[in-house]
Amino acid sequence: MNFDSLLLSDVEDLHLTYEFSKRELRILARMLRKHQDEIPEGLEDFASAVERAIYNSMSIDEAEAFYS
Repeated sequence: MNFDSLLLSDVEDLHLTYEFSKRELRILARMLRKHQDEIPEGLEDFASAVERAIYNSMSIDEAEAFYS
């Protein structure tokens, strides 16, 4: 398969696997929270997943400090 000429419209399902570090998730969660009114349509589920992942890794005190 020649990936140089591959178009997204040619792919039925596109998958990306990436393991975020806790630091990366924290940075991403902060950025998404800061720009939550600007999240493009279609990325809402991704933003929610990031928020859940980081929130579920924190104690209540950590979460309150992180999101305040």
